[in-house]
Formats: sequence, structure tokens, C-alpha cells
Amino acid sequence: MNLKNIYTNHFSYFHFALISLTCLAVFSNNFQHQFLLDSGHTVSENPTVRSLKNIPDYFVDPETFSTLRDHADYRPVLQTSYALNYWISGYDTWSWHLTQIFLHLTCAFGLYFFCRKIISFCHAGESAAFKIHTPLFAALLFAANPTTSGVVNYFSARSSLLVAAFLLPSFVIYMKSKDFPNYAETPWLVFLLFTFALFTKVETVGALAVYWLYEITPFGNQKRAEGFLKNILTSLNKTTLRRLWPFLAVTAIYFGIRSVLLPDYLAEARRTLDMTPDAYFYTQLTVWWHYVFQWFVPVNLVADNLVYPIFRTLWHPNVLLAISGWLVVAAILKGTYGKYPHFMFLTISALALISPTSSIAPLAEMVNEHRPYLPLAILSLTWVIPLSIFMFASISSGRLFKGLAIGGFLLLFFSFSALTWKRNVVYQTSENYWLDILQKAPSSRAHVNYGLTQMRQGLNENALEHFQKSLELAPNWHITHINLAIVYESLGQNEKPLFHYNRAVATDIYTSAALVYRGEYYLKKKEYALALADFQNAIPRNLQFYRLKNRLATAYAGLGSWRESLDYTKKCLEIDRTQTEQDIVMISTPFWENTKFYQAGIDYYQALTAYLPGRWWLYENIGNLAKRLGNSALSQTALARSAELKEGTLK
Repeated sequence: MNLKNIYTNHFSYFHFALISLTCLAVFSNNFQHQFLLDSGHTVSENPTVRSLKNIPDYFVDPETFSTLRDHADYRPVLQTSYALNYWISGYDTWSWHLTQIFLHLTCAFGLYFFCRKIISFCHAGESAAFKIHTPLFAALLFAANPTTSGVVNYFSARSSLLVAAFLLPSFVIYMKSKDFPNYAETPWLVFLLFTFALFTKVETVGALAVYWLYEITPFGNQKRAEGFLKNILTSLNKTTLRRLWPFLAVTAIYFGIRSVLLPDYLAEARRTLDMTPDAYFYTQLTVWWHYVFQWFVPVNLVADNLVYPIFRTLWHPNVLLAISGWLVVAAILKGTYGKYPHFMFLTISALALISPTSSIAPLAEMVNEHRPYLPLAILSLTWVIPLSIFMFASISSGRLFKGLAIGGFLLLFFSFSALTWKRNVVYQTSENYWLDILQKAPSSRAHVNYGLTQMRQGLNENALEHFQKSLELAPNWHITHINLAIVYESLGQNEKPLFHYNRAVATDIYTSAALVYRGEYYLKKKEYALALADFQNAIPRNLQFYRLKNRLATAYAGLGSWRESLDYTKKCLEIDRTQTEQDIVMISTPFWENTKFYQAGIDYYQALTAYLPGRWWLYENIGNLAKRLGNSALSQTALARSAELKEGTLK
């Protein structure tokens, strides 16, 4: 048996190996990278991902999703994947990145089989070479496309990866031949995959339209009605209802859970105050074309593009141009529907999948790298399949065309791979990430986050420059004011921090961040009553539980209220025992700063020995404070006990 026959008989294995190698190779240069943007407050700063014991809480408490109150969400399956990664490697990103690659590979395989299914229904008469290789072309171009780099390298984009990894196989399984005797039975495996996807991210709801579109579209040998609208009416039957009712039921249950668990303010918190549904929709009409063009020309990609133009009227030339383009697409789809109904199916499926985040429900970002991940994968078949037909027809015309066709594909594939490899570097560090954004789409968020990278390096003047530019672009953003206050403190400009902390508090509508930062500023100034007031006001909007309880314990210590300080110290111990032991020095420092509070400090440490037994340093603190207070008997007893425990510890 020659090599050609071996390949023909076992081509799927070769294809799987090539797709796997592509995914691993193009993303192999970034196994160690930082937790960027939303990955900070959802993963690296989020204590709930650090224990598998918290998994049940993910299904009942959306506030476990983030340390920021205005980012609370209901994505329990996504959070479970984070907890598993932390269990495997902590915050060492090798397992996190490997998981991202594996999910991307799963999606590439899913697209491969999805393409094979479409071809088997609608292009059965094409050449064997076309049917064998077109799914491979589609999967390879998807796997290596630079537009997927942001999804694979950005841990918060795992939501899009997981949804696609569940849904693509579900589409393939759902699309069994309508001639099968058991076709009308409920596809329970598909239902399970859909449910996992739904509890990963709400955008999964768009998949319902894909399942229904399959019932509508006259694939295979099904008798074709006269048009798409009549096919819709034909699909409204008992078979469709029997196949889809579990999907509708679990979706209703899911939205019922969300309505109970999620606070009402979230929708408003996630968009700019002046954004309306109609303006968002007009803008998205142009954004859809933006995503399509990026697939073909994936250069100058922007990870966090907040400067995409917003169109507030239907009559803007850009919007009209976008609409005219979609009308042309609609005309082509209608004209080809009789012979090639799958183009209508693929296009509407892509629009349905992207519509939950890219239609009329306003979000903060007009464009986003990971929103089109699955929709664009499916839509790409509308051009990959026709181009493949043309390519194989050209190959049969002679060696020249064959060489040009094969060379053209290889050039495209390797250019995609090289661009993706280069793009991955952007995600290695926060500084790389935000500098890349600043160079392409400077925004208030980009300036403030790049400024933070400079401040971490001690380059406070550089940081101040970027914070000031952020302020020019967004004068009422509390995050900018907080960071301006911090950098002014670092630069010793003591008259300015409080002004910006006050502005931050005035503009922070949904979170407690500004109150906590201003309270910490008051702590440093030893204005404990003001600090306590801020921390108490922060409680209803706070999700950084340890940090706030720690600061409350310190503020109460500063007022000599040792019982209240002890209560909050105990609450800190319940959250993170190890960290609390390290922080007790900071919490209890105010007891040492005021002679009136020496006895309160002694009472605090004595009470704490019941919760931290055998700690020599507690008795040493009691002894030293008692000595300052002039209580020699207590001092000698406590220091002797400290020495005994310390000696035992050393042994």
C-alpha cells in the first residue's frame, strides 16, 4: 500500500495531528504570562477560585465571580474551570494556558466536523479531494488566525472558549439526517452540552436559534419548500417542539435563576451612561463588518478598543454603508437559498450567536476581541467552502493552477501563524499589553492601566503623565481619581491626594473601591474616625471581604475599641488565617501609638490567644505593652510565657 492510499484511508488521523500541532505550535511561546485586565479581579485577586470547596457557591452566589461589585455575574461552569486550574498549578500560568490551548483545539476539531457535516448535506457531488480537505482548511485557518490570539491568551476570554467548545460539538450532533427514523427524539447529549455552555455564559442563548435554523433549513434530501419564510412555517411542528422543548425549559430556568441572584443595577453598570439601545445597535451594524474584515486582514488588532466610533443616528454614512452591505448579503442569500441553503443557515447562525452581546443590549465596549470567536468561526465557512470549490476546480485545470492554489493556501496559513505568534507576545506582561493598546487605540482605561505598570516600577512621573491623560479623556472616572491620589502621595504632593479621593468617592456609583482607598488614606494620616466611617459606608457595596475587614479592625484599634477590632480580626481569620497572622502587626499598631490605648492593646492580645493558641509573639506583645503601662507583674509573666513558647517553637 503506497502513501497516497494510506492517507486516503486514514486522512482523519493525519488531519487531527496537523490541527493539534498547529494549535500547540502557534501558541507555544506564551505559557508564562500575566493575568490581564478582567483576569485580575476575577482570578488572581479573587480568593474564591483558590479552593474546590467553593464550587457549590458559584452556582448560588454571583458575587463570587469577581472582587468588584459591578462585575458580579453568574458563570458557575467558568468559575469551576478556574478553581480546577488553581488546584493544579496555583497561579503558575502553565496549566491555565495549556487549558486555553486545549479548548481552542477542541473548537478547531468542532469546526472541522461541523464543516464536514455541511459538506455532506450540500456538496455531496463535489470531488473527493474537496470533501476531504475543505474541513481541514477551515480548521487550520481558524486555529492559526490571529483574531483568536486574544481569546487563547486572555484568561477571562475562557468564557468564549468554553461556550464554543460545548456548542460546536452540540451543533454537529444535533445536525443528524432528517431521514433517520429516530430523528424526532430529543437529543439529550446536545441538551447536556447546551446546558454546560449556558451555565458558562449567558450569550449561549443564541444557540437556540442555530438549533431551530437547522429545523428550518432544507438540508440533504429533504423536500425543499419555495423559500425561507415558508420553511420557517413548516418547521413549526411537533417534531421541532419535541426536539427543542428541553432547551427552552432549561433556558427559562437559567434566566429565572439569574433574575433572582443578579442585582438590577448590573445592566446599567456595564454600559456608559449616555449609551442607548438604538445607538448601540447602529454601531453594531458597522462592527459586524469590522469583525469580518479582521478575519481576512488580521493586523493592527486591538485587545481593548474603547475608541471605536459610536453612531447615534441611523442616517450616518457609515451606518448606511453597513446596512447596504447587509442588504447585498441578504439578496445573495435569498438568491442562493434554493440551491445552497447552508449559506443562509451559516450567516443567520453567526448573527444569532453574536446578537446577545452585539445588537441592542448596550455594553461598555463597542468592539471586543472574543465576542466574534464562535460566530466568526461558523461564518468563515461561507467563504472557505466556495473558495475551496474554486481552488479544486482550478487544480484540475493544470499544474500551474494547482501550484498557485496550494501555494496561496500555504502562504495564507503560514502568514496567519506568524502573525499569531507575534501577537502572543503582547499578552506576556501588563506593560506589553497596555502599551500595544496605547499605540493603536489610546483610551482612558489604557492610560490608567499603563500608568499602573509604570508606578509598579517606581516611575511615578511617567505614571502621573498617563493618569492625567486618562483624566482628560474621562474626567468622572473614579479609577483615574484613585490612582492620581495614590501617585500624588508617592510624589509627596500632600495637598492633592484628598481632593482626588473625594472626587473618586463622588463618582464611584456601584462599588466601594473609592471609599476603601480614601479610608486607607485616612488610616495613614491616623484619622481613625474618618477611616472607620468610610469603611462602614463601604460594607454594602464591598466584595473584597478580607481587605475591608482588615481595615475595619485597624480603624477600631486606632479608636481604642479593642473588642470591635478583635471581632473583625476573627472574621479575617475565618477568611485567610495565614494572612491574618501576618497582618496582626499592622492591625494592632495603633494600640502602641497612644498611651491611652496600652490597656486596650493588652486586652486585644489576651483575647486573641484563645483564637491563636501557642503564639509566642502574642505574649511578647502583652509583656511589652504591660511594661510600658508599668504593670511589672503582668509583663514578667507574659514575657516568661513568650520565652517558653518561643523555645518550644525553636526546638
